[in-house]
Amino acid sequence: MNTLRQAGLFCLTLALAGTASAAVDPALLNLVMPDAKILSGIQVDQAAASPFGQYILSQIQPTDPEFLKFVTATGFDPRYNLSYLLAATSADATTHSGLILGTGTFIPSKIIAAATTAGGTVTQYKNITILTAPNSKSGQPEGSLALLDASTVAIGDLASVEAAVDRRLSGATFTGALATQAVSVSNANQTWFATVTPLSDFLNGKTGNLGNVGQNPLFQSVLQASGGVNFSTSGVTMTGDAVTASPQNAQALVDVLKFLVSMVSTNANNASATTLADAANFTVNGSTAHLVLTLSEQQAEQLFTQSSGTTGHARRSQR
Repeated sequence: MNTLRQAGLFCLTLALAGTASAAVDPALLNLVMPDAKILSGIQVDQAAASPFGQYILSQIQPTDPEFLKFVTATGFDPRYNLSYLLAATSADATTHSGLILGTGTFIPSKIIAAATTAGGTVTQYKNITILTAPNSKSGQPEGSLALLDASTVAIGDLASVEAAVDRRLSGATFTGALATQAVSVSNANQTWFATVTPLSDFLNGKTGNLGNVGQNPLFQSVLQASGGVNFSTSGVTMTGDAVTASPQNAQALVDVLKFLVSMVSTNANNASATTLADAANFTVNGSTAHLVLTLSEQQAEQLFTQSSGTTGHARRSQR
């Protein structure tokens, strides 16, 4: 399961290259726990459709022996066999439970055989096969994976996975403000996130050099947030919205963000920070603070190369 987790993280990076509409899959959305706080989705199967997507794929050459072994054993390569990912985090901060729901092309027999060889257990829960990883050093299982069918999986702690199976079998429907927000933002973006939970709920109790930032009135004023990324033949556009308690709060948030971006750009003294600062545009619409960050194809490739430390120009010339 460690390798499975690594594969999931790897495909999340690849998924930033999506180009087609990432409207959330209703079948996956209905598997989400009723008390979910944050949803995010990625249209993975469009990873190679845009120029920037092709560039990312040309830069990422998986050589990790464990990853390659995983692909061989399971017949599953997240670069080519994964269609959609939906991640959901529940409201229970004490258990940190969550789900990763995915659609794609899977070979259940090979996945089951690979899990068994790796020391995992295979059980049946209401006629659904669930694979559970061996216990970690702490004695706790590292995670479970339910093969809901040949094209749908659910990954998380065992209780969350079994609950997802129950919702699937009962025909449950995920509704409410978060569901509405998720559908709206996913219709407009290839990769996206949404929450209708006040930001202070996530930050309360977080301490450090900044103190209890959850008690900051500016953070407490953010009632919900969403955002996403769009890719086109000409470049990349990122957007974000923070709904606050009042127009005054929205303007204050925009002013703070502008200051932070300016400060980072000045202190960083590098081309990447300057590019991001110049590309960022902050506006206020009523009680909503809005961000738009537009990068050309060349700027996006340069930023990716600088952040990843790859030799992008040499490989780009080979495309």
